[in-house]
Amino acid sequence: MPHWEATGLQLECWPPLPEHIARPWDAGDELLAATGESPDLLINDRYGALQCAFPQAIVWADSASAQAAAQRNLQANQCLQSGAVVWQEEDLPVATTLVFIKVPKQFELLQFWLQQCQQRFAPQTRYVLAGMAKHWPVSWLQWLEQHAGSYRQSQVQKKARLVEITLPQPLPAQPLWRGYHSPDQLHFEALPGVFAREQLDIGSRVLLDLPDPGYGGVLCDLGCGNGLLGLTLAHRYRIERLMLTDDSFLAVRSARHNAARLGINAEVRHGDGLSAVSETLDWVVCNPPFHDGHRQLTNIAVRMFEESRRQLAADGKLLVIANRHLPYLSLLKKEFRQVQSLGSDPRFSLYLSRK
Repeated sequence: MPHWEATGLQLECWPPLPEHIARPWDAGDELLAATGESPDLLINDRYGALQCAFPQAIVWADSASAQAAAQRNLQANQCLQSGAVVWQEEDLPVATTLVFIKVPKQFELLQFWLQQCQQRFAPQTRYVLAGMAKHWPVSWLQWLEQHAGSYRQSQVQKKARLVEITLPQPLPAQPLWRGYHSPDQLHFEALPGVFAREQLDIGSRVLLDLPDPGYGGVLCDLGCGNGLLGLTLAHRYRIERLMLTDDSFLAVRSARHNAARLGINAEVRHGDGLSAVSETLDWVVCNPPFHDGHRQLTNIAVRMFEESRRQLAADGKLLVIANRHLPYLSLLKKEFRQVQSLGSDPRFSLYLSRK
């Protein structure tokens, strides 16, 4: 278990990663810990390193797996977390004067966080943003400087930087919901940070172009995002019971929103992989992510395949759409007795696996 010397913490990644690939903290976390200040609110703490360093802080969470990692690390370090974990902006604490934010991959998500905080907190509230310097486009820094009341940018240290701002004036309005029409002319919308928020993902289109392979019974859209795959299949075919699940709470909110708008009965659950699903499944459809933040990894998809095999009925099936360069065919063959390629195009492959 890696040792964060500056804090004395023993931390691990969850889901597990080889230590040579990633530590549970980065130089941005180190810069925040070295400020000598204690935040009231933490946003985007991937493995709980900051929660362990500042257990009194409120955490605005989105990722179920991030909170699973945080709880494992808090317990391992015998840290008593006194700050609450909140999942939506309505529950943010009003009495907030200092916010620590790890910079996300999507700028619109950062804008969303700042806008929601600015609407609720006092004008003098300070926001300290941390991230690796290579993940700070100049346009982001220019936008922050343009709209901040005060702006201070640190020198790059260990390839990371801090930016401290205040937001006394309202930020430019950003659309809360954005969306598109699917090939079935169903309108899907999503909140900031949700995968393929504004346009149909090409991989999802490939899966939806597949002739009916016999969908039915209990079907789960694993890593559902805005709910496109599961809700479209339920619209087209006789699905006895539809479940949608995602690691991101913003995605879960978006899928619930779309199911209600489209009048499709779906059970939408928030969880790490299939952790929120106990039922035996007949079908799992999945467009698995191969990025965790800025890192390209296969470990998330591997866990999805393993959990799907365990959750599927004896004759259950897993349908996966994947970028062609990813080694999913060999990974699926390790888990399933039969794996069939249903076709591909220059960018994507479609695999049907039988338990």
